Amino acid sequence: MSIYHVPVMQNECLEALQLRTGAVYVDATLGGAGHSQAMLKACPGIKLYCFDQDMDAIRHSSDVLKDFSDSAELIQANFSALRTELALRRVAGIDGILFDLGLSSHQIDETERGFSFDRDATLDMRMDQEQEYSALEAVNQLEVGELAKVIRSYSDELHALRIAKAIVAGRQDTQIRTTRELASIIETVVGSGTKESLKSKVRVFQAIRIHVNQELQVLEQALEDAIHLLNPGGRIVVMSYHSLEDRIVKNIFRDAAQGCKCPPKMIQCNCDAKQRLKLITRRPIEASANELAINNRARSAKLRVAEKIWGK
Repeated sequence: MSIYHVPVMQNECLEALQLRTGAVYVDATLGGAGHSQAMLKACPGIKLYCFDQDMDAIRHSSDVLKDFSDSAELIQANFSALRTELALRRVAGIDGILFDLGLSSHQIDETERGFSFDRDATLDMRMDQEQEYSALEAVNQLEVGELAKVIRSYSDELHALRIAKAIVAGRQDTQIRTTRELASIIETVVGSGTKESLKSKVRVFQAIRIHVNQELQVLEQALEDAIHLLNPGGRIVVMSYHSLEDRIVKNIFRDAAQGCKCPPKMIQCNCDAKQRLKLITRRPIEASANELAINNRARSAKLRVAEKIWGK
């Protein structure tokens, strides 16, 4: 396992991907290369394209995968560029793709990245460090209504409007620059020292991070691109860590597996929608008790798997 990040449900992911020699696979979220390394060790004869927008992850993983340089190619790009980057490499189809969404353990633990309110740091939250827009701009520039919408939409926080108003009031005299300053402002609304106040801080930080990185918007398009790229019989494996992500995955898988969307009373299909996927998991797979005992961050993980329909 990688020290940089402990991969979640690694065995389940390997089983779901059905690796075979000579096939082409994508790790859309390289992180610390834990999953990629396991894939290459399990089936050395594959070709693996590994995506990550975080240069730290690319640097770390290039060392982890140095023994597989002929089989693995690392690409510094968000998975929103999946089709473009693979087209540049003349890859027209793939036999499997893995998405392990959310933050890596390293990103959470690295104080200066500003993802956690547990450690005081400059507000940042960028997964791509070359991106200009950060949590600093979001917190200090968004108007009350916009900020409340971000918090409400990406976290279901009940006090979204009151927190947004408190943030805007708190930046009147000087910028809100650190994670601790932001957490303190949230506490003026939800209090401190209780489970509920802790959950509110988690939700607000999550919402701002999702907004800064446009995580949900790029996920929808990336999943559609991945389905398009899959060869018949290829597997798409997605692990999500909060309900907003899982809902998107579930809905896209369901729609691609449904085919015709015409009302049942219609004698003839007029929508021309074709079934593209077969659902392998009707309900998401969750981490085992044994895994939870050694990796607490697996507690919220949900794994969904689907397979490209032959001839579609």
